[in-house]
Amino acid sequence: MSDVRRVWVTGIGLLTPLSGQRESSWQRLIGGQRALRWLSAKDVSLGEWPERIAGGPAAIESAADSPNLLLRMAHSAASEALDDAQLDLAACDRDRLGCVVGTSKGCLRSFARWVRSHADESVDWLASWPSGPAQSLAQKFDLRGPLIAPVTACATGLSSVVRGAELIRDGVCDVVLAGSIDASLTPAMLASFRRLGVLAKGDDDPAFAVRPFDRQRSGFFIGEGAALFVLEAADRARGKSAYAEWLSGGGLGDATGLTQLNADPTALVRLIGDTLRRGGLCTSDVDYISLHGTATAANDDVEARAVIQAFGASARNLCCSSLKGAIGHLLGAAGSVEFAATLLAMRDGVVPPTLNLQDPEFDLDFVPHVARQRRIDVALKLSLGFGGHLVAGLIRRPHL
Repeated sequence: MSDVRRVWVTGIGLLTPLSGQRESSWQRLIGGQRALRWLSAKDVSLGEWPERIAGGPAAIESAADSPNLLLRMAHSAASEALDDAQLDLAACDRDRLGCVVGTSKGCLRSFARWVRSHADESVDWLASWPSGPAQSLAQKFDLRGPLIAPVTACATGLSSVVRGAELIRDGVCDVVLAGSIDASLTPAMLASFRRLGVLAKGDDDPAFAVRPFDRQRSGFFIGEGAALFVLEAADRARGKSAYAEWLSGGGLGDATGLTQLNADPTALVRLIGDTLRRGGLCTSDVDYISLHGTATAANDDVEARAVIQAFGASARNLCCSSLKGAIGHLLGAAGSVEFAATLLAMRDGVVPPTLNLQDPEFDLDFVPHVARQRRIDVALKLSLGFGGHLVAGLIRRPHL
């Protein structure tokens, strides 16, 4: 592989239900803090809210009152990522600056306001389109290379990073801004997920209701967030620090149903194997897996069995974790936010914990309750989207 085709991650912008900044989000995450709580009518931004629903709104000032929330979140994460990478945009070839940013859906808050008022001139229609944030960022930062807005449901964030890395490896771009945003806390969306039967049940305290990989798991709660990354060709990025080198990534389809995967984990096992093979590594090289871990009965079962089958004897040496007990399911932003946490885990040598795990159903080290110190040289991220989107990404510590 020629040097120019190597891809480094040099910047991260992160906004989660725990905080509106990267480092405070990360410190609260590894500190075991939980963002899930009962939502009020203000949290979902529209009208009366007749019953308590748990979730995690994005931690951004006056977020619930903003008609342009999705764009504000995108601009905040992008600015933080570009500053973190110390990227001098004025010195770049603008035609080789790509933007691959997805949402999985447009800003439902803006659309819901329009439906409610029928004629609200304050509605930003750009924010209501799935391509809105990508277009807005390309315009704001004058990114004239490929402009792409992937839509792969809950795997959108990781799909965006995969595509961004491909643009650099194919020689199309030198730098790509990649990632995803989601702001879906509206009555219609919450009601839809409740009707699908995937929201967590029981528990007087919602902070402890989402239990990935626990025998008593019953589903997830919805949160909002964003994570964007600066991806650079390694030869261009020399002389600056990098979080990781992107080794490989890709996806497969498992369109068994709307919310469930095929009970046979063969497709996910194959994706894991293909990703490792393309990255030139074997199962014993992987130190940490960031799992999708929705805390639904069927999906956790398939994901855990896939890891056990794919890694075989090497599975006993892995650390794995799911973040959804802390921040909820961020839908279109889940893959990017969880990938950001994976990069920060590699940087600091700290594995984030799987919260609320009392009775594990599977024989894997899920790092329950408390973060753990561990050097991470190689990490794998898995994202599983509704409708059968399976996506994986493989990273390692950057080597000169």
